[in-house]
Amino acid sequence: MPQPYVSSRRLVANSLSAMLSAIEVYNKPRMEYRDEVTVVLVVNAWELALKAAMRQAGKRIFYPKKRNEPYRTLAAEDALKQVVIHKLFPVGVDGKAMAANVTALVQYRNRAVHLYAADLGEMVYPFLQTSVLNYRDFMLDRFNKDLADSITWQLLPLGAKAPTEPIQFMKAEPASSAATEVMDFIQELRKLLDEAQAFGADMQRVAAVYDVHLRSAKAVTGADLVVSVAKEGERVVVKKADPNQTHPYTMTELIERVNAKRKSSGKNKVLTNYDHQALCWKEHLRDNSRMAWKHSNSSTYVWSGDAVRYMVDITDTHYEEVRREYREHLRAKKAAVKG
Repeated sequence: MPQPYVSSRRLVANSLSAMLSAIEVYNKPRMEYRDEVTVVLVVNAWELALKAAMRQAGKRIFYPKKRNEPYRTLAAEDALKQVVIHKLFPVGVDGKAMAANVTALVQYRNRAVHLYAADLGEMVYPFLQTSVLNYRDFMLDRFNKDLADSITWQLLPLGAKAPTEPIQFMKAEPASSAATEVMDFIQELRKLLDEAQAFGADMQRVAAVYDVHLRSAKAVTGADLVVSVAKEGERVVVKKADPNQTHPYTMTELIERVNAKRKSSGKNKVLTNYDHQALCWKEHLRDNSRMAWKHSNSSTYVWSGDAVRYMVDITDTHYEEVRREYREHLRAKKAAVKG
């Protein structure tokens, strides 16, 4: 039996229809099972779009055929892996971050379809919000199809506004009646976000969540906190962020990871400790808690995935300018001491 012919044009058309249906469903004034149906449709839209991109690039979208069984196309998870491997995401966009976003929705979809996902709408929404925006960029880049041509964006909360902060907020606990399966799902999401952030992924491409900061009224100390109001409204759950997870890199590890990612993105300049020192002086990175953290009893800083992403995105030309300004600063400082 020959392998079935698959039209990338039809895949694209059906993908767009699935995403438009998802947005329409989500924005209905009243609807039961809203989150589950929306996620199923969004994942379906992504799966078809990913296969269309692979088909367009001449990549195989079928599993190896088994004797006496029909051909099977790749599941969403496997199609996503292949698109990452073959670098079919838009140039200049963090494909691993996009993949993390879709993976979170796939995990929710699997639980909703095969069991149930309780009431986790407030957790799913940030991923849906960002997924729509990621999808629009993907379809524009790969197929020159703009989702916005078919809808009135300003009337749709699901796709109305891009995220502006990296991920710092996650509901601390599910409702007390939630099943173990749901609690496992929350833990998987936390792990997914931690891994993406530690890798230096563009967290704005993963989920549109919130950055919460609290500071002592007496300004004795400050700390990043993860804050959530329990659904029943009975308590506020506060969890201090663990710098071992949010800021896992020494300066040497930071520079090594930045150089590896810059090389893969086509940037030629290899950064050194001097470049890092110059950038810290110029842009006060050590004062930015999203980038750096230092224990009160330590003299060295540790660095976050945000610092990786930030340093990767800077152009070679800007690094040269910062090095020059820092060199002049050191010379002036040395001259002032002698004088």
